[in-house]
Amino acid sequence: MKPVSCEISAMVQNIKAVENIEGIEEWPHSWPEGEISYRLNSFSDDLKKKWQTRAVTVALRTWQLRLGKIKFRRERNPDTSVDFDVSFEDLAHFDGKKGVLAHAIFPGQGKPSGDCHINDEWDWVAGTAFQKLSKPPLVPILIHEFGHSLGLRHDPIDPNSIMYPSFDLGKKKYKLGPNDITRIQERYTPRTLPQRILDMFALRRLHSRDFR
Repeated sequence: MKPVSCEISAMVQNIKAVENIEGIEEWPHSWPEGEISYRLNSFSDDLKKKWQTRAVTVALRTWQLRLGKIKFRRERNPDTSVDFDVSFEDLAHFDGKKGVLAHAIFPGQGKPSGDCHINDEWDWVAGTAFQKLSKPPLVPILIHEFGHSLGLRHDPIDPNSIMYPSFDLGKKKYKLGPNDITRIQERYTPRTLPQRILDMFALRRLHSRDFR
């Protein structure tokens, strides 16, 4: 099983990945085209449940809006099998490592594929508008982790990439960089022009509800 973790430095300034990759070496496995189901199995006490649910939706939609034949569906039934699970976990799950923010598992590894675990030891906030050095923003961290869930490794080349190995909590980052878009579209089918036109109108309606 190949999980990818994010850690925060001892100076509480940068979130750094465990992996150190020379260049971009792509993970060989991807999800098949179609629907990918997920379930948010647990919640943190740090913020309202509806905000946590919304953060997961926003993070997944950030990737989906670049893809033509991949769609994410939230499963609410706790007894139904899903493609991947999202959950907040206690410190013991991360071997007692306070610096680990979250980790996700690459596809192609059986049942755990795509699973994303968030370290509930941290004091989470919804988005970058509320972040501090001690309060990581949930949305961009989830975007990063779901990139791993879809099969992307870290991008050590472009510091503007959401998949860049470090995340400066003193700066706000929540958008995909050019490398992120190119890489995910090479792995999966790009969004078609009709889909992009519909997305434009959908985003106008949804923008005011989103948090960054």
